[in-house]
Amino acid sequence: MFSISAVVCATDLSEGSNKAIPLAAYIAKGFKAKLVIAHVIDLPAVTPYGETMVDPQELRARVEQSTRAQVTDILTNIEGVQWELHISIGYPAKEIQQIVSETSAGLLVAATHPRSGLERLLLGSVSRKLMFTVTVPFLIIPGDLPVERLALRQIESLMIACDFSDDSDSAVQWGLAFARTFSTKVTLATVLEQGQLNQILTVDPQKDRAIAHRLVDELAGKLQNKLSEDFKDKASTVVLAGHPHEELNKYAILNHIDLIVMGVHGRGFIENIMVGSTTDRLIRLGQFPVLAVRTESSNQDKKQ
Repeated sequence: MFSISAVVCATDLSEGSNKAIPLAAYIAKGFKAKLVIAHVIDLPAVTPYGETMVDPQELRARVEQSTRAQVTDILTNIEGVQWELHISIGYPAKEIQQIVSETSAGLLVAATHPRSGLERLLLGSVSRKLMFTVTVPFLIIPGDLPVERLALRQIESLMIACDFSDDSDSAVQWGLAFARTFSTKVTLATVLEQGQLNQILTVDPQKDRAIAHRLVDELAGKLQNKLSEDFKDKASTVVLAGHPHEELNKYAILNHIDLIVMGVHGRGFIENIMVGSTTDRLIRLGQFPVLAVRTESSNQDKKQ
């Protein structure tokens, strides 16, 4: 069910963006999948430099030679990974999605740019748009992470965030698939937001404590029911309270989590630009790679 034939790693050839390549190669090797390195030549971006006067095929050949040399150097010490290079010309988000489709990829990988505020994702809004529209799980790697934490790293522990939506159900399935592939420790987590607590708590501290304990036990039981049989005895569950992105990030730091898996859902791309999402906010913190997973229905219903 979760076999992956190809992993696409998108790069704009910057130092931060290229950090995604070793981890993408590690994942492709684990799934016995082909690694596809994708680079898009965004012609409008080079117009001020007169590059649009160059023949497109000549430009593609020049970029391909440089890109192949960089990728070959990065993958020098990574054995057993079959990889190919796809150079495209056009609008990056559209071209990356096309490459994902043409290669029948099951996973997209890209890195953020270090310390660039609201536009910290690869190619600015391009990766942000991909996160809300791409039809396969999207692994987003913070460009701030040191190279030594990414090169040939092992995914030894992962945390799956669950809010019991359809998107988080898909995230649970993908997270468990990663755990099986890489023999990874799993923590399944949910977060109680203050607004939820305010709706059920009273003004009686003793009664509120009992309500809170009962609610935590109930949610822990629901998390346990989300686990497949092969993980029920070895996965951990945790119920946190507070702002979801802050609590998930804090827990991941304290418990040495390597990867966070979570569903992406919300009000559609345009509205999410204005409001944001838990996944988006967690990615902006830049502490951990985040695997963003959407259900097929979400992709169909919320494209704009």
